[in-house]
Order: sequence, then structure tokens, then C-alpha cells
Amino acid sequence: MGAKPQAPTLAEIVYHYLGLFRRSSREVEFERAQAQFVQAIQRTQSVDEIRAALALDIRSRQLPVQMKSPAYERLLSLSGRTPTLLREYAQEMYDFGPDFKHYADELWEEAKYLDGKA
Repeated sequence: MGAKPQAPTLAEIVYHYLGLFRRSSREVEFERAQAQFVQAIQRTQSVDEIRAALALDIRSRQLPVQMKSPAYERLLSLSGRTPTLLREYAQEMYDFGPDFKHYADELWEEAKYLDGKA
């Protein structure tokens, strides 16, 4: 009997997603990769694995909010709601434009509140 196939890592899913931009890809392929990422992010217990996946997008900035937001939510759940992480997440949401400004403002305000408690 063969070994059970391993699920792809978050970094592998992100690498695949970003690779879809380099070839003629259909929307359904992007959606499938997004869904696979969201499913995998819910299973991961490793902050480093999430960070590695997000790091692949530092230059291209092509990951959509449907992937970045769940990644940051998972980071918050694994490592706690620190002011630094909340600001990082807020900045990502600001970068997605005015539709996400309200949520980014809430994250930024929470970071300021936590700074005041320290």
C-alpha cells in the first residue's frame, strides 16, 4: 500500500496561486486555490508556516483579501492580539482600499487601546 498523500503546505498553495498569474488561468483556478488556502489555514498550528506563506507575496502583493484576512485572523488566534500584529493586519487591510478602511480602523484602534493598557 502506498503512503497517504500529503496535503500541500500553505507556502505551496500560495506559490501555486501566484504562479497562476504567470500563465493563462481561469477564474475557477484562482477560486480553487483560495478555497484550498482557507481550508489549510484553519488546520495549521504554526505561526512560522503562516508567516512563510505571507512572505511569498511581499514583492508581488497579489494575494487577495480572501486569503490575507484569514491568514491574519489565524495568526491572531495562535499568537494573541498584540499591538504590533494588529497594526500589521490593519496596514494590509488599508492596502486593499476604502472598502476595508472601517475594519482596518477598528484593528488600529484596538492596537492603540492595548498600547495604553501596557
